[in-house]
Amino acid sequence: MGIRAGSTVESVAELLQAVPELLNSYRQPVMVEQFIVGEEITVGVIGNSPPKVIGIMRVVPRKADARFIYSLDVKRDYERLVDYEAPARLAPVALKQIEDSSLTVFGVLGCRDISRVDFRVDKTGTPYFLEINPLPGLNPKSGDIVIMSGLMGWKYQSLIGAVVAAAEERYASASERRHHL
Repeated sequence: MGIRAGSTVESVAELLQAVPELLNSYRQPVMVEQFIVGEEITVGVIGNSPPKVIGIMRVVPRKADARFIYSLDVKRDYERLVDYEAPARLAPVALKQIEDSSLTVFGVLGCRDISRVDFRVDKTGTPYFLEINPLPGLNPKSGDIVIMSGLMGWKYQSLIGAVVAAAEERYASASERRHHL
């Protein structure tokens, strides 16, 4: 929450101004972290046993900006502000690291059925995990996983069907385990 285009600071003075404003607005702790200059990447993961990556998408700002942040403001005006590239054209090594990391994070955090995992890839090709969204938006027009899966050739109904199938399989497995106890 609270990540906007103006969320980056360049000095201690700017930080000391931004933090109290965020504390006042959100009434919860504020996380301060290093800004990674690079490509904005989002990954779709579906399934449980095992989960699988359904796509890796690069978010490309239409206006060059080293400090680009794929914020809620950008997402609300995505048709004008960004282009999407899926599959993402990144080095094979980076793609493999992103895929492996996405599946690891999904498992370690106990996610189920579907998640969206976000990364930044710096100029050396090193991916940095930013966050995981265990309840990603599935709006048929603007959901990142929906856009990504569409670029990967999926129809919306197939995507929703895959999520429901993953949940049904997980539920059936849990029910079967309980039955054997």
